[in-house]
Amino acid sequence: MLTNGPVPMDFGYRMEGEELVVAAPLCPAENIYGAVIETAVDGEGRGDGFETLWSASGPRSPQVSRGVFVVDSTRSFTTQEKPRSKPLPKVFYVATRTGSAGEVKEAGSGTVDLGRLKLVELADDEFVTYEGKVMTREEINAQRTCSKT
Repeated sequence: MLTNGPVPMDFGYRMEGEELVVAAPLCPAENIYGAVIETAVDGEGRGDGFETLWSASGPRSPQVSRGVFVVDSTRSFTTQEKPRSKPLPKVFYVATRTGSAGEVKEAGSGTVDLGRLKLVELADDEFVTYEGKVMTREEINAQRTCSKT
């Protein structure tokens, strides 16, 4: 089957106390370089109908580089380009910047519904998608079609 663009992949989410942990789908050769929290706004926002609420870069650990990180926290990234200055809305987006072989690009985003997420109980290696599907970290990464080279 042919598609006209990238196949959508589910990000996984879990709450650890008051912190939102994200698991972004990655191929073995890719790494996370940064993350952004965005929300849709009435009007232009930053010119595309969205507003950036938080952005950070510089993974602090191999786990963060491999796609599991806490949003809105200095615990996962060394640099916050835009610290969050207002409360998170109930629904928002997490976008990532990933790369391999020296090329960094916007890699995709996932939708977060905090109200729904806070009600889910998960085992240690489980995350839940926006649609409510429970997946392990391995299953999240397995969504990617990765080059074998």
